[in-house]
Amino acid sequence: MMFRIFSHRVDWLALVVSLGIGALFAHTMWSMRDDHWAYQLRTNTNLSSTLAKGLEWSLEAVDLSLQKTAVALQETQALEEGGQAPSPTVLLDVLWRDMQASHILVLDLQGRVVHRAQGVQSVGKQFVSHDFFQAFRTGNHQGVFIGQPTRTLIMGEYVLPVAREVRNKYGLPVGVVVGTLRMQELNAWLSTMDLGAHSGVNVIREDGLILTRFPYLDSDTPQTLAGSDNLARFLASPQGSFVAVAVIDGVQRLYTHHRVGRFPVVVNVAQSTDSIVQGWVRSAWWLGLFELLLMASCVGLAVMFSRELARRAVIESDLFTEKERMRLTLQSIGDAVVCTDAQGRITYLNPVAKQLTGLSAQEVLGQPIEWLHAPHDDAALSSSASPLRQALARGHAVERVRTAVIHRLSGQRLEMEESASPVLSASGAVLGGVVVLRDVTQAAAQEARMRQLAFHDVLTGLPNRLLLQDRAQQVMVHARRTGAMLAVVYLDLDHFKQVNDQWGHRAGDAALVHAAQALQAAVRESDTVCRLGGDEFVVLLPELASQEHLLSIAHKIQQACAEPFVWEGQSHTMHASGGVALFPQHAQSWDALLHCADMTMYAAKQAGRHQIRMYEAAGRSSLLTRTGEPDAA
Repeated sequence: MMFRIFSHRVDWLALVVSLGIGALFAHTMWSMRDDHWAYQLRTNTNLSSTLAKGLEWSLEAVDLSLQKTAVALQETQALEEGGQAPSPTVLLDVLWRDMQASHILVLDLQGRVVHRAQGVQSVGKQFVSHDFFQAFRTGNHQGVFIGQPTRTLIMGEYVLPVAREVRNKYGLPVGVVVGTLRMQELNAWLSTMDLGAHSGVNVIREDGLILTRFPYLDSDTPQTLAGSDNLARFLASPQGSFVAVAVIDGVQRLYTHHRVGRFPVVVNVAQSTDSIVQGWVRSAWWLGLFELLLMASCVGLAVMFSRELARRAVIESDLFTEKERMRLTLQSIGDAVVCTDAQGRITYLNPVAKQLTGLSAQEVLGQPIEWLHAPHDDAALSSSASPLRQALARGHAVERVRTAVIHRLSGQRLEMEESASPVLSASGAVLGGVVVLRDVTQAAAQEARMRQLAFHDVLTGLPNRLLLQDRAQQVMVHARRTGAMLAVVYLDLDHFKQVNDQWGHRAGDAALVHAAQALQAAVRESDTVCRLGGDEFVVLLPELASQEHLLSIAHKIQQACAEPFVWEGQSHTMHASGGVALFPQHAQSWDALLHCADMTMYAAKQAGRHQIRMYEAAGRSSLLTRTGEPDAA
């Protein structure tokens, strides 16, 4: 699975870099943890040292008062057996006032208060059950003794007893002098130190009794560490530090301890390991998340980059394949293909285009597209833009425009059907163009031939009935708008059957061609001569100036039809009979007008032939011209 995901060398490089970032982060965080631990250890060591020194000064002050009191009592021999000696009250009051000492009690061997300084309820109260009294009574303790905190020495106040034995001048014990250290002041001092959750400061006696701790628990129930490994470590050296699990609550803590001078007391700062590393853990989490995000981003970007490279490789392969396919297609396509840039300059010719134009790619590269086209005969067409120019300007394809190309070598003019399309970018910008030229020279010739056959007589080449009708509609519209005279002459060749019978149908066809040519020569360019079929012809005469003008043209037509026809050395003279109808005098529609002329033509035949007559109302006709008559005009 991993080999499928990391399929590129960039992916593996990114993975190695990410692992390096992770290793560097882990090393940095562990170093930060060690530095943080070392800093906290130094801080706690300094704190425990300061607390031990402060407590030592306080205990030294109390112990000094006790020592002076004991010396004073010994020198005055104030305490004798049975308590019969005079009271040293005055002397002690002066002594304690000079020392600014207070809360000092003097006990006899029965544990009764025989003298008090301040704050003691009454003389005579017994403290025989207290540990500081029992320690001296058994004779097993020498020097100063730190007792268990109690409220009985001073009414309503929690104090730490500090006691010394009192001896007479013979060195025999006669009582105990007890001083107090106010726990309220000590705990207020300790409360200023915020060490975190499950952390605090402990003051422990050498036998394991906890004299006080902060957070301070106001309880008379003593707690002891006697027999524990932690106590053994506290007593093993005057100062030190270690990590262990607390005996009382089972919390792992960092302990830094100092012995309080010469007193049998140890001060230790106990800080929960969780609170020590809490800030570091919080930072480690945030930095770890950032590091994981950085690693994931590095790997993700590498995977995306490699996939993009793979995608581009596929695209390039597809583009190459498509390019080859297009090249082969352009090479084998039957149409001429020309490619240009956005300015219409030629950039490519396929083989068919080279063959049609007689040009090589070197000759046309960089030339404008117009260089390929032959000049137009029509001025309107020559002034219009080429299809490619239109496609580049409009941004869409131009389909099937008829144009022409001159073969540069043979000079042959080739009719082309041209279509052009712009090449657009993804944003719609024009990058170039493609022109497709299809040779329609034969098709154009065939089309012209079909058009000729559709609208012209096959034998004479004259317009046929369809073309005549179309032109008649146009000139009738013009005549109606301008009021000009329009005439239709319906002609039929006289004695045409004799030519066919005497010389054959080939001679008859030649006679028809001879008559068609003669009629075309006799009329104006604006007139139309049409063969309806057989030996019948129609001449359309628009824009006649007058009746006399019509008569002149009719006479020319009569004379043209009477020109001798020669066939195989023999001459034959043909005449024509015709009828004339005028628009709009005789009819309003083309069919009616042609019918009037046809009827008049038959009237001319019945009247003896060789004449052209004019249509009149009620189907009558009048002679317009006869063969051999002078021109009336």
